[in-house]
Amino acid sequence: MISRLLLQTLSGDKMSVFLFHKVPLQSDPLVPAQVDLARFEHVLDCTLSQLRVLPLEEAIVGLQNRRLPRGAACITFDDGYPDWITGVLPLLRRRNLHATFFITSGQFDGVPLWHERIAAAVRCLPGPFLDLGVAFLPAQSVATLAARCLLVQRLEQELKYLTPTRREELLQQLEAAAGVTPEQVPVMTEAQLRDLYSQGFGVGGHTALHPILDYCNASEVAAEIGGARERLQAIVGGPIHGFAYPNGRPYADFSRLHVDAVKQAGYRYAVTTHWGVARATTSPFQIPRFTPWAERRWHMTYQLARNLLVAPVQVAETAV
Repeated sequence: MISRLLLQTLSGDKMSVFLFHKVPLQSDPLVPAQVDLARFEHVLDCTLSQLRVLPLEEAIVGLQNRRLPRGAACITFDDGYPDWITGVLPLLRRRNLHATFFITSGQFDGVPLWHERIAAAVRCLPGPFLDLGVAFLPAQSVATLAARCLLVQRLEQELKYLTPTRREELLQQLEAAAGVTPEQVPVMTEAQLRDLYSQGFGVGGHTALHPILDYCNASEVAAEIGGARERLQAIVGGPIHGFAYPNGRPYADFSRLHVDAVKQAGYRYAVTTHWGVARATTSPFQIPRFTPWAERRWHMTYQLARNLLVAPVQVAETAV
């Protein structure tokens, strides 16, 4: 097939890492851009079938030793969702495909993912308007589904770049207006994480509460990076080697200080969300990732081929 030949030709000495998040059986009407299970299966069968999928840690070692097979690719997921267990995992097992899951540890201590809390609250707002009394969030309509979708997007964008403390304050205001509590938001359980790990899939850290690290102080950074690793290791009973930077854009969401913190916490590698592919010269603490979103096979092949030509941006690291 021409598309397979193209990808194989462009992928020599390069490692493509693909990023996914929540993959529900059906997309949430409030988050229509989500990749649902059927679309994810389409990506597996129409695109990743043209590549050689490897465990992420194995691929990184092969890349560093310049022994990476042509067409090497890895599958990763961020955050931590209970529907992975009954949706994504069976699809991967059926195809004998490995994936690494980067998990936020706060949900195991009663703190659901903050963006999941937004969707849960907006769904229950009484309407017809929401006014939190915040300057950057003027009163907005919630009278229609379209208006609520826009509100979810606006809240996610605005709350993302707040300090963890201020973000929590606004989340509680939103939940009070909706008459809901964080306990009502579905979370992954420790038993589900152990099940995932026991099936041979990779597990990595993704902080505790998913803050933008550039908006955390030094003690918060230590807790979010190192504390998350310790918590996850205690749950799965094994080592956690990988880390995913929240939001993951170099210079915008994390800096050299956070790369240093990841190294000091004992991780062996880390992944970003900058497009591009990793080469032998790429830092193992700044592995780029890419999400193919096209619906047609030819378009998705084009996206993958284009990504193979992208040199990712990397923050300068402290010399050892």
